[in-house]
Amino acid sequence: MDKNGKIATCSENVMVRDLEVWYGVGMTIGTVPARTAFTCVNQVTFKNVTFHHPLKAIYIKQNPCGNKSTIIAPGKGGIISNIVYEDIYIRNPVWWNVYIGP
Repeated sequence: MDKNGKIATCSENVMVRDLEVWYGVGMTIGTVPARTAFTCVNQVTFKNVTFHHPLKAIYIKQNPCGNKSTIIAPGKGGIISNIVYEDIYIRNPVWWNVYIGP
């Protein structure tokens, strides 16, 4: 939320690095909960991350409105762009190394 009380609609210019994660749900990008208003995630870098037994290591959740029958009006929905994963090490995943889904 900015100083005027407006909630941000885009998370951007984020660097996450030098982590060791045990039994996590991964470096997750996406929507929780789904919204009909426009949202975005842009220019996020995950660098030098080691996972031990992750449920999901890299997880991208695209779910712009939560209801498949909903028509998304112009200016609504969402964008996930310019995401970089660099030097990612995944040891013994429980479910998936990479999961892209709703």
